[in-house]
Amino acid sequence: MTILLTAIGKRVELITHLKTKARVVGVDCSELNAAKQFVDAFYLIPAIKAPGYVETVLEVCEKEEVDYLIPLFEPEFLILDQHRDSFEHIGTKLLLADKQVLQICNDKYRTADFFEKYSIPAPTTYHPSEWKAAKRMPYPLVIKPASGMGSADVYIAQDIEDFLYCIHKVKNPVVQELVKGIEYTMDVLCDESGNIIYNVPRQRLEVRSGEVNKSKVDLNQTVMDLSAQVMEALNKEGGVRGPFTLQCFLDADGKAWMLEINPRFGGGVPLSFAAGADYASALQAMCEGKPVTPGTITEKTMLRYDMSVFLDA
Repeated sequence: MTILLTAIGKRVELITHLKTKARVVGVDCSELNAAKQFVDAFYLIPAIKAPGYVETVLEVCEKEEVDYLIPLFEPEFLILDQHRDSFEHIGTKLLLADKQVLQICNDKYRTADFFEKYSIPAPTTYHPSEWKAAKRMPYPLVIKPASGMGSADVYIAQDIEDFLYCIHKVKNPVVQELVKGIEYTMDVLCDESGNIIYNVPRQRLEVRSGEVNKSKVDLNQTVMDLSAQVMEALNKEGGVRGPFTLQCFLDADGKAWMLEINPRFGGGVPLSFAAGADYASALQAMCEGKPVTPGTITEKTMLRYDMSVFLDA
């Protein structure tokens, strides 16, 4: 089995895990990335908005006889989805949800509408038409980009003055009720029919620059049931497959509130690997058309530290 990962950057632990069962090809638009030292083959490709991006990825997939193409950078998703048939034609499966699902995940207003449609508990989202009554909205409120990644440009408005200040600092903002509690990330892997193989909830103990730095697997049934409910609903909207990362809060009363859905590997997914979620073996079975036997998940804690790669100047 050969897997191609895009935008590999510093995803060394992800690559190392997948290499236990697969040959891993990496592509990136920059030569200066640490992960290229760990893949079986690396290719420099154009940036996603540059001419020749899709054509180059297709050429690499054909040359390397790639079985699964798994993109890691969200702005690539809809572009690659448009060319899904071209990849299928050369024998490469795009392990990514369909367009309808991507659109729900990519826009927080659509995500909020999706949660409401399927009665999934989530913070109230206030549409722009409601901002005129900002004085009467219940503070504190969260203001963040409707299509943002990580924790960039996220503000907490404590009152109307904060709201009027913050709303102009965020491009295409979305305004939501602030929900407090224990923050969880759920690593979910689905087969090509949308069935859940793994559903691993991780408490986010410490976050640095939007990526988890300390985390622990906590097999909380309420959180696991909520992520399963979300995935079941997504399957009604379009094709679901491959890795997903969901986020929620568990409040003091034990109720779980969904925040967002990302159709990709999460930055903290190596903890789920260490806890027994053998994604590599699952992907290998899927690729070979064999039944997938999930591993047993045990509760573990992850503490991260920095490492460096040194190159000759």
